[in-house]
Amino acid sequence: MSTMKLILCVLAAAVLCVAQPSEEAAIRTLEQQWDTATLKGDADALAKIFADGYIETGSDGTVRTKAEVIGAMKAGKIKYDSAKTEDLKVMLYGDAAVVGGKWTGAYTINGKAVRLQERYTNFYVKQAGRWRCVASHGSSLK
Repeated sequence: MSTMKLILCVLAAAVLCVAQPSEEAAIRTLEQQWDTATLKGDADALAKIFADGYIETGSDGTVRTKAEVIGAMKAGKIKYDSAKTEDLKVMLYGDAAVVGGKWTGAYTINGKAVRLQERYTNFYVKQAGRWRCVASHGSSLK
C-alpha cells in the first residue's frame, strides 16, 4: 500500500509541475491577444478578456469600467496605432494571477494623439475555468 501512495504522490507532483507552466502560458497568450485586439479595434475580443466587473486605472488616474472601455472602442473614440508589451512577468496564486510588464504604444483618444510608455499591473482570476482580467493599472514612465 505504501508503494501505491508513493506513486500517487509522484504523479500528483508531476501534474502540479506541468499545470503551472500551462497556466502561465494561458495568461501570456491573453496578454498578446489584448495587444492584438486593441490594434484591430476588436472590442468583442477585449470583452472576452475582461471580467464583468473589470476596472482600469490609466496612467493619468482615470478609472474606467469594462463597459466604458468597450464602449469607447466600439464608438471609435479610441484607436491604437501601436502596442508593444515587454518585460512580462506572471505570478500565479491558485485561481488568481498578477501580471507586470512594460507597455509602449501610440493611440488617439477623442481626437488627441497620445504616445505612452508605462509599467502596468494586470490582475486575473479564473472564473468558470477561464482566465479573465478583473483590474488593470498603468503608471507612466518619464
